Amino acid sequence: MLQLQRPDSLVERVVNAIREEIESGRLTAESRLPTEQQLTEQLNVSRSVVREAVAQLKADGILISRRGLGSYISQNPNGTVFRFPSQKGRKPDLVQLFEMRLWTETQAASIAAQRRDEADLLRMRSALQEMHDKRSDFAAAALADVEFHRAIADASKNDYFVAFHDFLRGQLAEARRRAWENSAAHSVGGSADAGREHQALYEAIAAGDRYQAAACAEAHLRAAATRLKIDLPSID
Repeated sequence: MLQLQRPDSLVERVVNAIREEIESGRLTAESRLPTEQQLTEQLNVSRSVVREAVAQLKADGILISRRGLGSYISQNPNGTVFRFPSQKGRKPDLVQLFEMRLWTETQAASIAAQRRDEADLLRMRSALQEMHDKRSDFAAAALADVEFHRAIADASKNDYFVAFHDFLRGQLAEARRRAWENSAAHSVGGSADAGREHQALYEAIAAGDRYQAAACAEAHLRAAATRLKIDLPSID
């Protein structure tokens, strides 16, 4: 029997309840999900909540639809979409996000320094120029910031890292804009601080210096975190 645990939201409760049934083995791959009416009665929620939860599970690749037959557990019940752990309705934890970026982006910069080609370097230079030209337009500067780091991800020639970077991009869009604002408002050099960090990172990648590229990436991420009043732990 499906049961709800303590909620963050009604939809999330239904999603978690169905996931629990799958993880426990009570709902197996390719088995039929209980009907909308059955879920409504078992979980004591509205049909609209059940529909939204089922839609999310389908989007995540956990459920599939069979025309005229209803919803079924997919052959890959673990799903195909990455989601951050629940933060009880809050936005993702920026400290943990920046710590994860330290682990991943320093390595990406190191690899990019070895694998980048001239097209990659051109994209990085173009993004740097855009950041400089739009330094007073925080939203535009943040977009150019994203493009710069996307170019580094592409230069790693690793499609999995690129996909993960694109996922993080949506999570960090607001943080990047705030970092540019804080840099301009509180730093001696204004947003030029971020510009110098990006330039140093670019030069290390262009020079093919993997160790310097990793060091510049770490220095930039730590400085960006500081602009958001985030104190990151050492990774030595």
